[in-house]
Amino acid sequence: MDWYYFDSRDDGEVVTDEIGLEVADLETVKVIAAKGLAELAVDVLPGSSERCLGIDVRDTDSEPVL
Repeated sequence: MDWYYFDSRDDGEVVTDEIGLEVADLETVKVIAAKGLAELAVDVLPGSSERCLGIDVRDTDSEPVL
């Protein structure tokens, strides 16, 4: 299992994940990222006319994974 960090983006503002999660495989990383993006959208999109949201995933070397 490896550690991954899930940084969130909201209109160019980045919130860096300092804690991370230990995840078994890349498929699970994708599921976690998708669920995180969905939760972010539920929190910020109501009442917004236009937003650009994203989840960036990096490994322990800060290399992009997704």
